[in-house]
Amino acid sequence: MKITVCKDYAHLSKVMAQKVAELIRQKPNLVFCLPAGNSPIGMFKELVKMYEEGKVDFSRLRTFDMDEYVGCGPEDPHSFVYFFHHHFFDHVNINMDNVRYPDALADDLDAMCEKYAQDIVDAGGLDIAITGIGDDGHIAFNEPGEYLLPRTHVVKMDEMTRKQNASAFEDRKEGVPRYAITTGMEEHMKAKHYFVVCSGAHKAPLLKRLFESEKLDPQFPVSWLRMHPNVEFVIDEEAAKEIPKDVLAYFSK
Repeated sequence: MKITVCKDYAHLSKVMAQKVAELIRQKPNLVFCLPAGNSPIGMFKELVKMYEEGKVDFSRLRTFDMDEYVGCGPEDPHSFVYFFHHHFFDHVNINMDNVRYPDALADDLDAMCEKYAQDIVDAGGLDIAITGIGDDGHIAFNEPGEYLLPRTHVVKMDEMTRKQNASAFEDRKEGVPRYAITTGMEEHMKAKHYFVVCSGAHKAPLLKRLFESEKLDPQFPVSWLRMHPNVEFVIDEEAAKEIPKDVLAYFSK
């Protein structure tokens, strides 16, 4: 485990983009599990800039979306597929034949999830996965509960998560979907390089809880990443404020 503290969100975004670009240079056809949401927008902006400057080539990159809202197809502006096109795909030289995402409109969602999980296995597993932390400690849409599932599955979204995401669905009559598709904890734990991105003072209590306790708690899914063999927390100074200083010093080495 490693903690990298950046000055602010802009600095964090540049650092994260540089880490991703370097791994792509080392393995041009690596498998990237793409994160959506506010946290990675700055990183995608930096990656697009690096592409425009000729510093990184995405032509052989393979991607899997980390999660998706059930009922939101690729053309729906609320979908994560749409998000990735807007912030990343449409601005770089990615081969769309190498892009995979859950079919959130499938008639048999369980069968679709099973195939999606197998596609990840057949691709050799995830080389990079990046996530933020939800306000209830979820990663992707692995919500707090009595247990955590290993592979891609359908999940009923926690009401806290739906409330957290409500502002993005103000123009949608049905509001925030009640169900989502998410990659599972086994897929996350097997990712060769795992990054957690956190910015802002509102994330500080979550990081404090994570680093003050060594307990693996399914009610706090991000805690499972303490067992990940190669996880790095890339956070800004505001998010790092409540992490115990001795812990911060130890994992920043």
